[in-house]
Amino acid sequence: MFNPDFNDYQLTSIITESSGGVAVVYSALYKPNKQHVSVKRYFVDNSKENANLIQQDILTRKELQHQNILPYLTSFVHGRELYVVSPLMTLGSCRDVLDRYFHEGLPELACAIILRDVLLALQYLHKQLYIHRSVRASHVLLSDNGSVRLSGLRSAAPLVLRGRRQRRLHTLPPHDPDNANLMWLSPELLEQNLKGYDERSDIYSLGVLCCELGNGAVPFAEVPTTLMFTEKVRGSRPQLLDCSTFPQPAAHEVKNMYNTDPGVGDSAECGVARLRALYSARKLSDAFHHLSEQALQRDPEKRPSAAQLLNHQFFRQIRKTDFLPSLIGRVKPIKPDQDDMSALLLQEKMSEMEIEKTTEWDF
Repeated sequence: MFNPDFNDYQLTSIITESSGGVAVVYSALYKPNKQHVSVKRYFVDNSKENANLIQQDILTRKELQHQNILPYLTSFVHGRELYVVSPLMTLGSCRDVLDRYFHEGLPELACAIILRDVLLALQYLHKQLYIHRSVRASHVLLSDNGSVRLSGLRSAAPLVLRGRRQRRLHTLPPHDPDNANLMWLSPELLEQNLKGYDERSDIYSLGVLCCELGNGAVPFAEVPTTLMFTEKVRGSRPQLLDCSTFPQPAAHEVKNMYNTDPGVGDSAECGVARLRALYSARKLSDAFHHLSEQALQRDPEKRPSAAQLLNHQFFRQIRKTDFLPSLIGRVKPIKPDQDDMSALLLQEKMSEMEIEKTTEWDF
């Protein structure tokens, strides 16, 4: 048990900003047992929509308990801000790992382990009649003990409304001011038509995640939103890039379809040339290609369920002795820095505040 008392936590380092600038995630030391945890600090404003989303995130996490879903430990209000405590995932998110260490994509076996564990989380969520609606690398967290956990449940939606099972949903996930989540959403979800969407929309997002992990880049990242939407509805889909799928494309095609960053001092052409040489020289397994193609089918009726995909031959390469941190050994774990002045100054500032005794936050 973790106490819902701000004074029991010593903030040590800032890990990242999240939720579109609504929150900051810190590493922290839980003083009673000296355990390192993460603390997500929400800037509670007057927006009732944001307050409802945050509250829904916490209530959903309290209800759902699975080894591959980021658990909820406790939460509390201090001053006018909300703090949510979770285990510290020491390797950060898959997006962090890709951006910092694996621009070209993760090793295929590492992709297999991560995708298997995400599918286990989705299988559980779907059995509990939830649709995640935000499956992406930034919401897949890794730890140096080998655990993989799915986060981002503020976008999750139940298929049970007022005690009645809904076959399909018709509403979009919470508004993202940067449209950052649209690249992962299924065509049927984006269409917003009378047919609606169900848990198979998460399978499409998993297919996009396959390409994100395998290629290192975010598919559609630099495509204008309207064009991306049109192309998805028409059936265009991202691919795993290797010698079989990467025939000498025009430079502007690569730049548009994948978020390439050629680096300081390089021209865009040089960056594209590097990507072409990298992808065209490697060969990913046929099983990996087949998995992503199955998940990314335009017709949701043809997509396998999470349970069916877990039996895919792609995952047969995983052995019990395979250890994810060893496969991505260049990744350095987060080391809480108790000399981080920004965290220390925040702690000092917060300690001067009085805890609000009355609040609309009721968990």
